[in-house]
Amino acid sequence: MKHFLLVFLISGCIPALAQPWLHRDNSPELDSLSFFFFGDVMQHEPQISGAWNAETADYDYLPCFQYITPYWQKADYVIANLETTLSDRGYSGYPQFCAPWQLARDLKACGVDILTTNNNHSCDKGHRGIAKTIYYLDSLQFPHTGTFTDTTAWITRSPLYIRQGKFKIALISYTYGTNGIPVTHGQVVSMIDTFHMARQIEKALLDTVTNIIAVMHWGEEYFTAPNATQKKLSSWLHERGADIVIGSHPHVIQPISYIQHEQDTLGVTVFSLGNFVSNQSKRYTNGGLGVHLTLYRQNGKTRYRMQTLSNYVYRPQEDGKRRYYVIPEPEAHRILASQDSLLYTRFFQDTDSIIGHIAPKFQLE
Repeated sequence: MKHFLLVFLISGCIPALAQPWLHRDNSPELDSLSFFFFGDVMQHEPQISGAWNAETADYDYLPCFQYITPYWQKADYVIANLETTLSDRGYSGYPQFCAPWQLARDLKACGVDILTTNNNHSCDKGHRGIAKTIYYLDSLQFPHTGTFTDTTAWITRSPLYIRQGKFKIALISYTYGTNGIPVTHGQVVSMIDTFHMARQIEKALLDTVTNIIAVMHWGEEYFTAPNATQKKLSSWLHERGADIVIGSHPHVIQPISYIQHEQDTLGVTVFSLGNFVSNQSKRYTNGGLGVHLTLYRQNGKTRYRMQTLSNYVYRPQEDGKRRYYVIPEPEAHRILASQDSLLYTRFFQDTDSIIGHIAPKFQLE
């Protein structure tokens, strides 16, 4: 397993405010850093039921992630979107999600390093939903960003900083809304607001970061192409200094684009990673995309090496209930039964059609 320390530093440009850094004890001369980005971690009611283990009287998500876990070990940081609230009771699926806290426990145990928590379902369970989600993630020492207990936490803990080797990276995250459910007074859900976004980017640049990652919950559900607002926001973010933009919300995969200016690559935008895991089974929704991005520092500039990994959600009936397994494309023929080949083959072909040949496919070495 990967391990890190939470280190709090005092920023020179904003006196008396502690800045959170995820810091791994690596050589300061290290000139490469890798990320694996994954999409929406959903929890519909059948998924919650399927995770219950009567023998241990506990929720167990480890089987769900067993096939993807070796791939997660091939990145310095794995980041995903937690699109449910967490609790120890009162679980529910669509339209207002609440999942067992053990989901986060097992995601962390399998190799996920950071969760974004701000999306259109952040307020599904009101004040208690946000508070309990943050409580359990903090109790698990699971780094997260996007929702905050109060404005002080928002100011002091966003951006979330990652420091390793030659890299100082700011992670920022924004959502278009919360399904019309108001954010409880005092709590904060980081919203798409170009005024506040510009201030956070300026803050990160003043903190002399090498890179800025913006995670955007945006777009139209079930559309396999970005809309005009996504494209406009992507350009706006890159122009102001964000070099990696990662999208979620549509529940389907959308294209990837490199942002070029003359001979320089300003960065990359992944418009939507689709569903990492869910109970959705219609075409395009029954899986997602992982993007493995390696950053290299050379002469004060960042170069990028991108690889992609499609994952299919296998939903068999076992022991009288539906189970869920995230299956990486390279493992599909080995793990899945032949009667499922039409479904997973079509999903992988659809993914190739949407993203094209922009990057090679990720393989375990």
